[in-house]
Amino acid sequence: MHHKSRTRAHSWLSRMYLAVLCHMVIPLTMAQAQQANQPAPPGHGSFTAVHAAKGRRLTADHSKFLILKGPFKEGDGPAVTRACLTCHTKAAQQVMATSHWTWNASKDGKDGYGKATSLVNNYCISIIGGNTEGCARCHAGYGLKNKDFDFTRQENVDCLVCHDTTGDYEKEKGGWPNPAVPLAEVAQKVGAPTNRNCGVCHFFGGGGDATKHGDLDDTILKAPRLEDVHMSKQGAGMDCVDCHVSDAHQLGGPNYVIPADRREQSKFPGENLSRMSCASCHSDSPHKSYILNRHYQKVACQTCHIPAFARGTLPTNTYWDWATAGRLKNGRGYKEEDANGFETYNSIHGEMVWQRNVKPTYEWYNGNLQFLRLTDTITIPASGKVVLNPAAGSYADPNAKIWPFKFHEGSQPYDTVLNRFVAPYTSGPKGSGAFWGDWNWDVAIRMGMETAGLPYSGKYGFVKTSMLWPITHMVAPKEQALNCVECHSRNGRLANVPGFYLIGRDRGTGIDKIGIGMVLLTLLGVGIHGYIRYTNVRH
Repeated sequence: MHHKSRTRAHSWLSRMYLAVLCHMVIPLTMAQAQQANQPAPPGHGSFTAVHAAKGRRLTADHSKFLILKGPFKEGDGPAVTRACLTCHTKAAQQVMATSHWTWNASKDGKDGYGKATSLVNNYCISIIGGNTEGCARCHAGYGLKNKDFDFTRQENVDCLVCHDTTGDYEKEKGGWPNPAVPLAEVAQKVGAPTNRNCGVCHFFGGGGDATKHGDLDDTILKAPRLEDVHMSKQGAGMDCVDCHVSDAHQLGGPNYVIPADRREQSKFPGENLSRMSCASCHSDSPHKSYILNRHYQKVACQTCHIPAFARGTLPTNTYWDWATAGRLKNGRGYKEEDANGFETYNSIHGEMVWQRNVKPTYEWYNGNLQFLRLTDTITIPASGKVVLNPAAGSYADPNAKIWPFKFHEGSQPYDTVLNRFVAPYTSGPKGSGAFWGDWNWDVAIRMGMETAGLPYSGKYGFVKTSMLWPITHMVAPKEQALNCVECHSRNGRLANVPGFYLIGRDRGTGIDKIGIGMVLLTLLGVGIHGYIRYTNVRH
């Protein structure tokens, strides 16, 4: 009984110590607003005015160019590109040097990082097992069907997918334009890329809106300020290219081998520098509080300012179980949906889980992720779950910060003899051998690995996997930033982030004892001082 009382007393003193610290040291700028601000009227954002001003300064009206009036045959995207290249003579060469075109990136002198390589994920797994043509709806080119695609043919570059301003442009299998698209009309109304241009691919990663990227979906196009303070037209009214700035069509930002940009200020006036870092606009000391500005040294801005992702009307996929795919009713595939119309099961995908307003997972992150490929031998840990892309970084890493991630779980097929992941052929009609047509995993895997040019032992199983996706969009208004105790508590958001002492989370250390002792001495001193004043007044 005495031991329990002492434990309760220690817990009470710890809580009191933290409360005093928060009130004395950490200012109220981190306090979360009880009532959200009313959204500003449409078109309020500062960048909305900037974009309008840019439009007024344009020196060319593409509707005046006779060559763009066509006529163009239905679906003849290359003809439009040939017309564009009569003026923009170097544009195709520039695009062909980007990962939007190659779907490949080199690391340490070796290829193999990108959509068109042996990289593996736990959504659609891989495109190189015969699924390239379907996935090429999001390729910045025309005719990508398989490895025989000519990546050197300039007329195969798709100018319209990034520069359409009508909203009518649409791509089909292989990246070809939908034959119903009026190519001449679209070509005469091209302009700078907008959120819609970027979103037509990036919102739909993983095969559906909001599926892969929990902080990017179609709701952003009409988002209120509370959903995304930057891209909302009621907020700053920014477009993707305001941060992902371009140089010769090379867009700033991380990819599989290029880390998230850690450099925040240009080295010399006029240097082209991606605004990938928050500090490039907000500086590295945006708060009035010295304590909060010091947090920036080890805590990413996104950690406090994105309290949850998938905050729009759409949920994001957090679990995808390929092991359960292939169930049939009356010999046919079927699907089941929840009360909101989102799939909980589909024969072509398996069981799925969707969530809204998801709290991120937090990891030390120095801007680099490690990736597994189909050519890598895997070791299944004791947990039974293989991490496909662990984040690099630790407290001791000077470039690492605590960063928010979307944590995605699933299960997927692998070769049980070679201990490697496999690339099944999934998207095809009945009789093609594709899993979605014939519902046979062995045949689909065998055909997929043959198409990919990779070995397969003939034995397969399923293994649980997880992935991390950095969260950096859907920034909330500052009134919605996390408050102190969201992190500084025993079971707070950072409960599982290792390697350092966190006030309010960690217990039983000398620092705790010193801190509690200082608080008690302070209270004792105040009490003695008050007693002396009281007795002096009486005398």
